[in-house]
Amino acid sequence: MKNSIYTALLFVLFMLVGITTHAQSNREKIESAKVAFLTDKLALTPDQAQKFWPLYKEYEGKRREIVYARLNKGKDLENLSDQDLRAMVDNMFDRRQKELNLEQEYAAKFQRVLSAKQMVLLYRGEHEFTKLLLQKLDNRQSQ
Repeated sequence: MKNSIYTALLFVLFMLVGITTHAQSNREKIESAKVAFLTDKLALTPDQAQKFWPLYKEYEGKRREIVYARLNKGKDLENLSDQDLRAMVDNMFDRRQKELNLEQEYAAKFQRVLSAKQMVLLYRGEHEFTKLLLQKLDNRQSQ
């Protein structure tokens, strides 16, 4: 569950980075860095990389759609009824379940390409990359 939270944070960061044209190139740089980082962490063979990366990009795209739907729901809570607020909570759990279902679906697909060790390294690597990205962002903001 923590991996999904950190991965969701990464996608939120991608969304924020994609606000302007300049940020679009930053997002591409981040995605390229992530590919290089994970390829190294997983020690992918050329054959594995050829099969894995299209699957992973498909997964990230679907995941980004779920996260984007969550980001577009920012409403002024003070003006909502209790019924609307309960519906928001229900929708939050629905989106989380969709994320979990997507993770499970793609974990099965990834296992056709990756070893069990590489699967664990993938989830750890995603977490490490997000952590590094957040540290870098924090360092930029403190300067």
